[in-house]
Amino acid sequence: MKLLTKCNKAVDKEIKKSARAEAKEILALASEAEQQEFLNYHLKDQGNICCLVLDKLKRDLIKAGKLTKKDDDNFGKPMFLE
Repeated sequence: MKLLTKCNKAVDKEIKKSARAEAKEILALASEAEQQEFLNYHLKDQGNICCLVLDKLKRDLIKAGKLTKKDDDNFGKPMFLE
């Protein structure tokens, strides 16, 4: 099974329904190493860390110009990285 497919299944388990599309978009633009990091935390049953990974990825993708920041974003606002 492809890594992104596994990540998308993990998103369905870890992330609230209203934030799933954004999480899947972030992971689709992430590198394989970043996708694997997300999946590893999911497999360790560390859902909160999965959200932190998505926050960091979203922030990095915004800085790289691959995504834009919107007021209603669920991810991309990691307080510890500001």
